[in-house]
Amino acid sequence: MRRIMLAVAVALLPGVGAACTWLKPFEMTQIAGAELVVVGKVTGYQDLGTPQGTALVTLQVEEVLKGKAKDEMLLVWNAGMAQGPHESRATGRVLAGAMRGGRLAVSSMVTDERPDLPAIVQPLCGEVWMQPATKANVAAAREVLE
Repeated sequence: MRRIMLAVAVALLPGVGAACTWLKPFEMTQIAGAELVVVGKVTGYQDLGTPQGTALVTLQVEEVLKGKAKDEMLLVWNAGMAQGPHESRATGRVLAGAMRGGRLAVSSMVTDERPDLPAIVQPLCGEVWMQPATKANVAAAREVLE
C-alpha cells in the first residue's frame, strides 16, 4: 500500500507527472470516438501564443464523415503533454477528429481558450487526431465509422 501511495505522490509532482515518456501513435480505430470527423483543406492557422499551447485551425470542409459541419469551420487545437499545435502538421488536406468545445480538466495551468469551438482531439500522451487526408487514411476512417 505504501508503494502505491508513493507512486501516486510522485506522479502528482509537477515535472515528473507532467511529462510523457513516449508518444502513443495515432490508430485509425480511435477516430470512432470523435464526435465530428471531417476531411478538409487547411486555409488558416493561428498560434494563440498561450504558455500551454493553443492554436486555431480553419478548415474548408470537403466531406463530413461523422457529425455535422458547415463549408468552413474553425477548430481549436489544445496541446497535450507530448505533442502540441504545430503549423507544419496543419497544412494541406487533413482528416480531423474533434469533440465539442471545452476541456475535461480546466485549471490555472491548463486553461480553455476557446470552449465555444470544436476541439481537435489531442490526447495527453498521444498523437493528434489530425492526419494527412490520403486516400488510404480516408478509406480507413470510413471503414472504422461504418
